[in-house]
Amino acid sequence: MVFEGRTHAQLCRQMKDPAQNGGKDLAAILHHLEKDELVGWGWNPGEGRTPVPVPRAELVAAFRAWMDGGAVCPD
Repeated sequence: MVFEGRTHAQLCRQMKDPAQNGGKDLAAILHHLEKDELVGWGWNPGEGRTPVPVPRAELVAAFRAWMDGGAVCPD
């Protein structure tokens, strides 16, 4: 998925669109964020690389809250 250069609304629609997200529903995306080793690499990318600035658990909790709240996209 391409994240850079997207508005919040574009990114939201992209995340929810199985044609653009690898065929996943929201529960599958949550599992992917929480358990996938490649995603986890972002928090431990190796020497000379900057890790994701938000703790993984915080990202997962925010995604879960958004999902549980109806996964509403901004206008």
